[in-house]
Amino acid sequence: MSDGETGHSNRVALLVFLILIAGSVVAGDSVLETDKQVLLELKSFLEEQNLINRGNYSEWNPQDSTPCAWPGISCDVNGTRVTRIDLSDNDIAGDIFGNFSGLTALTYLDLSKNTLGGAIPGDLGQCQNLKFLNLSHNIIDGELNLTGFNSLEVLDLSLNRIGGEIQSTLPEICNSLVVANLSTNNFTGVIGNSFDHCRNLQYLDLSSNNLSGDLWFGFGRLKEFSVSENKLDGNVSAGIFTSNCSLQSLDLSGNSFFGEFPKEISNCKQLVELNLWGNNFTGPIPKDIGSILSLQELLLGSNKFSSKIPESLLGLSNLTILDLSNNNFGGDIQEIFGQFTQVKFLLLHSNSYTGGLHSSGILKLPNIYRLDLSYNQFSGPLPAEISQMVSLKFLVLAHNQFAGIYLQIMEICMDSKPLISPTTS
Repeated sequence: MSDGETGHSNRVALLVFLILIAGSVVAGDSVLETDKQVLLELKSFLEEQNLINRGNYSEWNPQDSTPCAWPGISCDVNGTRVTRIDLSDNDIAGDIFGNFSGLTALTYLDLSKNTLGGAIPGDLGQCQNLKFLNLSHNIIDGELNLTGFNSLEVLDLSLNRIGGEIQSTLPEICNSLVVANLSTNNFTGVIGNSFDHCRNLQYLDLSSNNLSGDLWFGFGRLKEFSVSENKLDGNVSAGIFTSNCSLQSLDLSGNSFFGEFPKEISNCKQLVELNLWGNNFTGPIPKDIGSILSLQELLLGSNKFSSKIPESLLGLSNLTILDLSNNNFGGDIQEIFGQFTQVKFLLLHSNSYTGGLHSSGILKLPNIYRLDLSYNQFSGPLPAEISQMVSLKFLVLAHNQFAGIYLQIMEICMDSKPLISPTTS
């Protein structure tokens, strides 16, 4: 090929390249303009429903060349597509906008902490690229259909009024889902196998609903799982806590589970919080809990556990909170409580203790911050040793039969205020 032909070919190639670049820029500008028009449609929709107390969206200016700098709006790194909308806590009331799917590159939508009502529009399910959806702290009602949310990774619908059967809520394809917070709604029915196909799920909160029946068998593979304040019952199966249990937080409080709690919980070596409060568990406290060295919070109150406290629990060097309130314990406070030197919050209220304030050694615990002995049957004068508990900030002794004037212990203060009143309970 001659030099002339080579030069001609190079010029042609350069021309084609410039045409392609120009075309892509025009196309990108065109798509961004479409995104801008959808946002202006959203602005008009919100302003029609909110005549006063408008949020940051009122600052969106149609004269701006790009919406990427508008409050609550973010674009991709090239500034060619709108990818994020954050209108949380923006005084928005009324229905949810019905054309978010017009923003075809949208990956993040946060409308939390407003007063949005009505049902979630089906249009949201058409947002095929949506990965983050937060509609929490609103008054959304109706039943929920998440069909189409196949790319969703984080879902927060907490503190709404959404109802319906929980089993019909999740999409068939939820492999991307990592976080799901459906707490404080009106979901009903059994959990069943609703979340079996959500293989990447790590955090699931179903608390404060109206769920019934048995536990979901697969929650042991999660990091955090809460079903507190529901209507679940039955035994907790030992088979849930397999050798590869990855739980860090387990909250079963406020249900009607019964029987002995399985010792296999010790397979959950990463567990930080175990909350079994407010059920009907019976039998001994599993001594195997003492092998979960990461445990910081152990809440066993309002059950029917036997009064023998396993010595293995003394080895939980990270244990901060120990709650054994309302378990029908009677007589003297068990001496073992005086050995929990690592504990900062000790809750023994609502039992039937009559003595042990001295013999148990709890008045010498070096790190105690809150001590609750209310609703027991203590009597006589308060021991002066309480005034020497230098770490103590909260002391609750209400509903006992203590007598006398306690002026000598009013030196125990927090912010110069006495912890207890110089009157009798």
